[in-house]
Amino acid sequence: MSTLHLVRKSAFTTNDFAQCLSVLDQQDSIVLMDDGCYNLKHSLMSSLIKRADSTITIKVITNHAQARAIETMAEVKHIEMVDLVELTFTHNKVITWQ
Repeated sequence: MSTLHLVRKSAFTTNDFAQCLSVLDQQDSIVLMDDGCYNLKHSLMSSLIKRADSTITIKVITNHAQARAIETMAEVKHIEMVDLVELTFTHNKVITWQ
């Protein structure tokens, strides 16, 4: 059963991202949005990328990262808000971490 994890808060201020990673399973997707984009610069992100493989996907809302002047890495796919809507239909459940 796949889960879409919407991460909206920074791991620099809350432990939501760490909790998200603790329940992450194969076939899950993570979307970083709002202040969750700051997680691209957090140490937890490097451990996630090492752990992630072809079954776990990491995405970021392009406009949200750009608004925070955050550069992204090659392992993170850029998506638009309209793509997020489609993702909600392609996963069995959605969890918002906020």
